[in-house]
Amino acid sequence: MAAIAEVASTLSADPTAAGFGRYLALFLPISWAWSGFAFYATRFDTDDLVYRLLTLLGMFCVAALASTVPDALHGGQNAFVVAYIAVRLVLLLLYARVYRDLEVARPVAGWLLLVFGSAVGVWLISLAVPTPWKYVVWGVALLVEHAGPIRAWQLLRGMPVHPRHLPERFGLLVLIVLGEGVIGVVLGTAHVSWTVLSGVVAFGGFLTAAAIWWLYFDFLDATAVVTRNVRSGMTYVYAHYFVAAGIAALGVGVKLAIFSVEPGPRYDHIGWIAAAGTALCMGGLAAIQLATPPGLFDADVLLRLVTAAVAGVLVVLSTVLSPVVIVWLLAAVLVGQVIAELEGHEGHSGHSGDGPI
Repeated sequence: MAAIAEVASTLSADPTAAGFGRYLALFLPISWAWSGFAFYATRFDTDDLVYRLLTLLGMFCVAALASTVPDALHGGQNAFVVAYIAVRLVLLLLYARVYRDLEVARPVAGWLLLVFGSAVGVWLISLAVPTPWKYVVWGVALLVEHAGPIRAWQLLRGMPVHPRHLPERFGLLVLIVLGEGVIGVVLGTAHVSWTVLSGVVAFGGFLTAAAIWWLYFDFLDATAVVTRNVRSGMTYVYAHYFVAAGIAALGVGVKLAIFSVEPGPRYDHIGWIAAAGTALCMGGLAAIQLATPPGLFDADVLLRLVTAAVAGVLVVLSTVLSPVVIVWLLAAVLVGQVIAELEGHEGHSGHSGDGPI
C-alpha cells in the first residue's frame, strides 16, 4: 500500500502528460512485485516458519522499494533498482525451496527461477548503464519477467492449484488501490478550506469509487482463471495492471479536482487525469471480460468499452470542461453502468457462480 501511495504521489506532484507516463512506468514494477508474491502464494503457500520469515522479509523489501519511488526517475534510479532486486531475490528464494522440496513442481519452479533470475541479471546490468539508456534496460528486464508466466501457466496444467486463490488476491489488490485512493483524497485535502463545492466534488469521487467497487466485485467474471486457458488467464493477470493503475490515477484526479475549486490557476485543466484513470480501468475490465471463455462480445463488454470511450472523450474535453464537471460526468456514467448491469443480471450473484471475489 505504501508503494502504491508513493507512486500516486508522483502523479499528484506532476499532473502533466509526461508525469502520467512516468506514473504508469513506475506502477508497472510495483504491481508486478505484488503479482509475483500472489502467484507464488496461490501455488505453493506452505505457511511454515521459513515461508513466514521470507514473507516478512519481502514486506520489508517492498517498504524499502516504496521509499525509493519519489526519486526513482530523478537521481535515485540505482537505489530503486537495488530495492526492486531485493524484492525479486526473496521470490527467487521461495521458488528455490519449491524446486528443492516439491518434485512435481520442479518444471514450473525451475522455469521461473531461470526467467526471474535472468531478469535480475538484466536489472543488475542497468546499474552500470547511464540514463536514458538505463530505462531501456529496465524495459527489457520487465519484458523478460512478464514473459515468464506464460510458459509457467502451461506447466501448471494438472497441478493442484486452487482456482479461487488468484482472483481473491487480485481482488485484494483492487481493494487496496481503492482504499488508497480514498485515503489519498482525505490526507491530500486535509488542509483544504472545505466548501459546498469541494464537498460536491468529493461526493462525486466517492460515487466513482463505489461504482467501480460494485462493478469489479459483483460483475467481473473470474472464470478466466478457473479454466486455466493460457490466453484468458494471462489476460486476466496482465489487464489488472490497467485496472489498478487506472483506479489509483482516478483517486489522484479526484483529489486534484477538489484542489481545483480553490483559488489559483494551477489545477484548472487537470480533469483529464480522473478521466484517463477511468478509461484505463474500464478498458482493463472489458479486456478481462472479453478474454473469458467463450469470449463473447456481450453487453458487459460493450458497457465497459462505452464507459472507457466516454472517459477518453472527457480527456480531450478537459481543456474546456472544469474538473468538477468531469468528475460528476464520470460518476454519472459509472453509476449508470452499475444500474444497467444490475438490470441485465437480475438475481445475479457474481459471474463466477459463488458471489463476489
